[in-house]
Amino acid sequence: MTPANLALILGSAVVHVAAHVALKTARDRTAFVWWMLLWGGVLFAPVLLVLAEPIAPFTWGLMAVSAACEALYFVSIARAYQHADLSVVYPLARGAAPLFLVIWSTLFIGDRPTAAGLLGILLIALGLYLLNLPRLSAWRAPLQALRQAGPRLALFAGLCISLYTVIDRVGITRLNPLLYTYLALWLTVLLMTPYTLRAVGWAGLRAELRSSRFNSLVAGFTTLAAYALVLFAIRAGVPVSYAGAMREISVVFGIVAGYWLLKEQGGPMRLVGGAAVAGGVALIALLG
Repeated sequence: MTPANLALILGSAVVHVAAHVALKTARDRTAFVWWMLLWGGVLFAPVLLVLAEPIAPFTWGLMAVSAACEALYFVSIARAYQHADLSVVYPLARGAAPLFLVIWSTLFIGDRPTAAGLLGILLIALGLYLLNLPRLSAWRAPLQALRQAGPRLALFAGLCISLYTVIDRVGITRLNPLLYTYLALWLTVLLMTPYTLRAVGWAGLRAELRSSRFNSLVAGFTTLAAYALVLFAIRAGVPVSYAGAMREISVVFGIVAGYWLLKEQGGPMRLVGGAAVAGGVALIALLG
């Protein structure tokens, strides 16, 4: 991997930390996500003036399917947290996504990781799985809980992440990555709005805006910017399975920020999981 592409992905992870921290402090995460997406659309509106170009119907179709997968991700992860604890939901959703992505990228777009790259992806997936487990002996708990609704929704959320990422890999070959990301974001907002209004209503949205103040605005900017940087790296030649896995190092940066800014406690499993993610990213960067 070239230093420029590595810088794009690591830069994306650093930028996205602001969204991680803001989301952790949200009063209502469903309402916060809606405001986050809306602010991203408002703040990046100049993209339409600078990068506007004719868009083929097939590209619109790709964006629509990608937006549907992203909306389904937000809905399923929100419902998963209603039915199960973070220590069950998070490992399944974030740990499964890189593994699904390897399958789809190999089958459908011909991205085949090297042996070292595949090992790096597996390390990242393992690290993400371990991050929020209470202890190592509890590693079976998320898998054993798959008979319940919450864990199944979490696994579905991981599937959605992998699907919209591989779809976007195709979409950005037909359109500027920033314009593609921006338009797909607005489609996601449109799809998310009915669910959000049913879940929290206008009163809930107003309450969250008052509570979060500028946090949702900052998260909106950083979320769109971070994902656009990843798509530029993919367009520059980084295999989508590598980029999709490596961008998860933002979770590790988020843990560090949480420790310093939010005074969160970092248990042993967070240290082990974070080390595995960082090791996987380094392995892909050096030998992938």
